[in-house]
Amino acid sequence: MINWILPIIRTISEILTASIAIASFSLLLFSLFFIQKERLARVFSLILLALSVIYTADALSLTTLSDQNQLLWQQIHWSGIIFLPATMIHFSQVILQMTGKTIRKLRKKMTAVTYIFSVIFLVLLWKNQLFYGTRRVGNLGISMIPTEKLNYFWVWLFVLLGAMLINFYHAFKRTRTPTSRRRMLYLIVSALGVLVGTFPLMIYGSGFLLRHELGFWLVNLIANILILLMVLLLGYSVITFCVSWSYRVVRLRLMEWILRGPVTAGLTLGLVTIIRRSSGTLNINVGGWTSLLMVVSIVVLEYLITLLMPLFERNSISGYGNQDYQIVSGLENMMIFSSELETYLESIISALCDIYQAKGVFVAVTDSMGNVENLIHVGETSLSDPIIFSEKIEALQGFTDEPITDDGSILLPVFYRDLTENKTWLLAIIGITDPAVTGEESEPQSALKVAADKIRIVLWQRWYLGRTFNVLRELSNDEKLGSYRKIGLLNTAEVLDQKSDYELEEVSTWVRDALTHYWGGPRLTENPLIRLDIVQQEMNGDSNNATNALRTILKKAIDQIRPSGERSISGEWTLYNILDLKFIEGLKVKEVAKKLAMSEADLYRKQRVAIEELAKTIIRMEKEHNSSHL
Repeated sequence: MINWILPIIRTISEILTASIAIASFSLLLFSLFFIQKERLARVFSLILLALSVIYTADALSLTTLSDQNQLLWQQIHWSGIIFLPATMIHFSQVILQMTGKTIRKLRKKMTAVTYIFSVIFLVLLWKNQLFYGTRRVGNLGISMIPTEKLNYFWVWLFVLLGAMLINFYHAFKRTRTPTSRRRMLYLIVSALGVLVGTFPLMIYGSGFLLRHELGFWLVNLIANILILLMVLLLGYSVITFCVSWSYRVVRLRLMEWILRGPVTAGLTLGLVTIIRRSSGTLNINVGGWTSLLMVVSIVVLEYLITLLMPLFERNSISGYGNQDYQIVSGLENMMIFSSELETYLESIISALCDIYQAKGVFVAVTDSMGNVENLIHVGETSLSDPIIFSEKIEALQGFTDEPITDDGSILLPVFYRDLTENKTWLLAIIGITDPAVTGEESEPQSALKVAADKIRIVLWQRWYLGRTFNVLRELSNDEKLGSYRKIGLLNTAEVLDQKSDYELEEVSTWVRDALTHYWGGPRLTENPLIRLDIVQQEMNGDSNNATNALRTILKKAIDQIRPSGERSISGEWTLYNILDLKFIEGLKVKEVAKKLAMSEADLYRKQRVAIEELAKTIIRMEKEHNSSHL
């Protein structure tokens, strides 16, 4: 019975060894890409790197029969084992520090000493002073023959293990709530499980259990199952603490990453390994079946994962829950992105161009202030038409839905009327240049009306959703929906910290709104920038109200962007000139473009860059102010 059980246990154990290597490397890539800025994640990446080295070398050593290559893989294998305890003690120290514990310099130096000792043991390993050779032990493979110096490594290992347990004990003791204790327990158990799970590998190298083949592979199998589970649990625990997403997003992203990476690769590798080792019994061509099985396995598994992910997302435990999933998926389907919008609008005006047999047709998309923010056109058309029209439309005919003839061209404003708020917004302007077909004919008129209705629907939907998202972004720090994701989940003192880092994207939005109403308006008087400390300090100084204080700060920030020397229209002055002429002096887009000798489209692009640079300057001013008052 042992004769047929042993190969099965050994095969499963070896497959699990490769699976651990794949899982560790996959989580390493995940942490490097998504959470590389967090200190805990960086230390966790070192742990994953050590595990990847250990188990990759262990798996690859099974593919060679050369004693020299076996020795090389065993040395690489032990290199990872030597560094793993140092990374673990470093990890426990970071966890303790996350609970709010002040780490003294002595403890930090001790962490550095552990890495130094790791380097020393690594040098001894590669100089063959920890092991003085190899020997083949039955069907187990190559075993390293230890020297007396290896005993120092065992002592060092247990000292680090004791220190790690002390750090984890104090970290757990400092957590007070049931939730934080549960999360801390996940971290501690998984970290200890990873370290203890590697212990049978050390026994393997030291010669213990080498005479009991079945016992060794059983221990190895159990250890591999344990460490695979602990690696995944540790990965989930660390990522939960380090990312700025909600737990729902963490679970879904990590679950999909694991399913498409380690699970797919591990199952495919397992099937291929089983086919190869049973090829003699089944009397099949292993080469052909292996290639076919790999392709079929990957495609089928990816297909199954694609089918299963919506089910996970609808589940209230792993995902959104069915009701919230319907809302989220509905919003995603409703949202129209810029590239889609331009393609859609271009198709509409192309059809109008053909019906009217015009030289060109344009649609100018306007913002809430009536300024043109995007212009899509086909054929020949004057870029100044929408600018002139947007400035004079209300004076000409008010909020009219009828086409306006202007020098042989047709202009049609696209409005949206909100009956509940009794407001009207100009969304876009359709312009037809030199139409060959008269606008009085029924077919062109009907086509123009249909085009206006379609443009109205798609632009209002995008504008309304965009306004909704801006409102959510501009909530106060106390009410901000995502603020809970940026606090320390273990350090309760950090929860009460009112200081937070401003993000460039949201500050750029605030700056653009403030500049739009620089000389007065709700976007300036109700702007979130007023909450900045530099604005509050300005209010206590020469400025007697918040609006004047914010206007002063904006002017100071613009002056910081101003290059030194005499003013000109050279490249280095472009950003300052745009901000000064467009917003401070209040010139029209056409006038600014003419003064700076650039096209209006180029002006809009550079204006976005200028606003972003101004936002960076304001963020820097705020940070410098806060640093000087610490």
